[in-house]
Amino acid sequence: MNRFHGLLAVALALSASPLKAEQLTIVSEPWPPYVFEENNTIRGIDYEVSDRLLRELGYDPKWRMMPWKRAQHEVREGNADAILDIGINDQRRQTYHYPSEPLSHSETVLFYRKSQPFPFTRIEDLRGLRIGISAGYSYGNDEFKAANYFERWPCPAIEACLLMLEHGRVDMLPINRRVGLYTIRQLGLNDRIAHHDTQLSSGELYLAFARTPALADLAKRFSEALQQFKQSDDYLHLLYRYGLQ
Repeated sequence: MNRFHGLLAVALALSASPLKAEQLTIVSEPWPPYVFEENNTIRGIDYEVSDRLLRELGYDPKWRMMPWKRAQHEVREGNADAILDIGINDQRRQTYHYPSEPLSHSETVLFYRKSQPFPFTRIEDLRGLRIGISAGYSYGNDEFKAANYFERWPCPAIEACLLMLEHGRVDMLPINRRVGLYTIRQLGLNDRIAHHDTQLSSGELYLAFARTPALADLAKRFSEALQQFKQSDDYLHLLYRYGLQ
């Protein structure tokens, strides 16, 4: 009888122990202040929000930083479960499950050297110029993508793009406004690089999940959790901490 009670106690203890959280691999490109690495630690407002909510939903997120084009490839090939801070378009809807609630809003503007302030109010103003382009970016403007009257110069990470601009290797760069301004401050280029107010495009940024049935359900639950979290004081504190409020 005592032995039975002992076995029963063990069984109850095992059944009451927490299950191991399911691991998720999430990829993105360093894109401050949304997601970036600092002193070997990943930071950023969209990273912090996503990591927190996924853990509250019972998952164990594993984050990997890489070039943007490769990040998208990793999700398409089944090597990653989600991608952070991706915009939405018809083609991408076929590749990812998008939550209905976005993480952030993106405004893409054109950055230029203050010593050579090429004007920009319409796409036609780019005629004959060298425009820095990052691989895998959609830029959200069909006229810009279709235009064949300016040169597209490939550049890797945002920092490298801005240094190319500083050294005159390109004439202008389309970059998310907040990302560009943050990186310019980090590089000490505030007195050399500025941006036009005219937007090239704007849109929402999401944590998008690989197109599997299980992750479709997670996308829905993540969206609900995000909507609720945005009403909290913790979210407001994050906005202030990253200078976004």
